[in-house]
Amino acid sequence: MTKKSMIVIVSFVFFSLALSGCKMPASTPPTMQTGEAKTTPIVIQTDGPAMGTQTEVAKTSDTIAQETNQETGASPTETPEPTQIIAVPTVTRPAEYTLQEGEYIYCIARRFNVDPADLLESNDLDEDTLLSPGDTIQIPQDSTWEGAGRVRNPHPDTYTVDPGDNIYSIACYYGDVSPEAIIAVNELEEPYELTPGQTLRIP
Repeated sequence: MTKKSMIVIVSFVFFSLALSGCKMPASTPPTMQTGEAKTTPIVIQTDGPAMGTQTEVAKTSDTIAQETNQETGASPTETPEPTQIIAVPTVTRPAEYTLQEGEYIYCIARRFNVDPADLLESNDLDEDTLLSPGDTIQIPQDSTWEGAGRVRNPHPDTYTVDPGDNIYSIACYYGDVSPEAIIAVNELEEPYELTPGQTLRIP
């Protein structure tokens, strides 16, 4: 076979292959129906300087809430102050009582809801008898203050301490208020010393 014949045969073969390739359908990219497209997040890490610290980038829930309130015009919700509840002791009627500075017989009758006449009779006293701090009196258990007058001054109230006042005299000023109640609501500690000008809450 001559060199010329060989070239002709090779050229024919290449021509045949090229012609057959043109008849095959061109490949097409895969089709995807609308709504099926999905994206995958890509995290790019660079070696350059940081864009900000975690504190600068991250927002706390409080910051987000404040920005939301500013955008919407809503007022921020304030946390209400906790309400302090103080238990006022209930004073029971004792069988006997020792007078303190500033107390007198009618004061004790008002406080323990006892008829003054019964209180005087139980202790063999009359209206002119003067009692002193430290004196002990018997308290009748089957007597009740009758009519008005047990409450000398209205309360709840606030009271400004005057010179010479003490817890017991202030309780007598209101009549049916006990010293223990005044001590409790004002969170006083022994020996319950008061200062002129001090303001007390009266339950």
